Amino acid sequence: MQRQWWRLVRQPQGMALVALLASALAGCALQAPAAQTSATTPPAATSTGTTAATATTAASAPTATPAPSGGTPITSTTCQPDQLTLTLHFASGAAGHIGQMGQFTNHSSSACTLYGFPGAVMLDAQHNPMTTHALWETSAYMFSNQLKQTVHLAPGGSAYFAVTWSDVTIGSQTTCPTSAYLSVTPPNDFSVLTVADQINACDSNLEISPVEPTAFLGG
Repeated sequence: MQRQWWRLVRQPQGMALVALLASALAGCALQAPAAQTSATTPPAATSTGTTAATATTAASAPTATPAPSGGTPITSTTCQPDQLTLTLHFASGAAGHIGQMGQFTNHSSSACTLYGFPGAVMLDAQHNPMTTHALWETSAYMFSNQLKQTVHLAPGGSAYFAVTWSDVTIGSQTTCPTSAYLSVTPPNDFSVLTVADQINACDSNLEISPVEPTAFLGG
């Protein structure tokens, strides 16, 4: 059997067969390393996913807010009734209208702000509420085009507002109901300041202006 195999190899057909077998074995030897390399290389999707996560983390990180060029801002809160005193300044009436100017003064050691309209209720001598229609107006007797604005009250600072009413009798009235006190609520608050005040609003209407930083006169 060995002699027959040797004779086959020495023949031209045998030499061709040997060459073919050698080529096939060489091909298998070359392909093995390539398959191993492919298995150990991380897939492209893994690399891309890591990059995207890093970008998201960087985008969601908080950024510092630059300080204002004017330095540290002054912060203040809405003025509370225990920070304020209330004074009423009477003005003369005209054509059936009477008005007075209210003055809030910050007597505390902390700054605060006021914004908008005060509330008001007339009280009788026993401090019982009387019928009162508090009308918030930007224009009326004593004030014109007085819009809402934030008023900053440093310690000792003041804000002003107007309260006006009509003393013209209605229908069968011979006299108008007159208050003994006025209960005033500072803007954006619920507590009150009460002062002695005689208001004879025949229709129970009080026209009230928003607070402003400067005193004003009627007219």
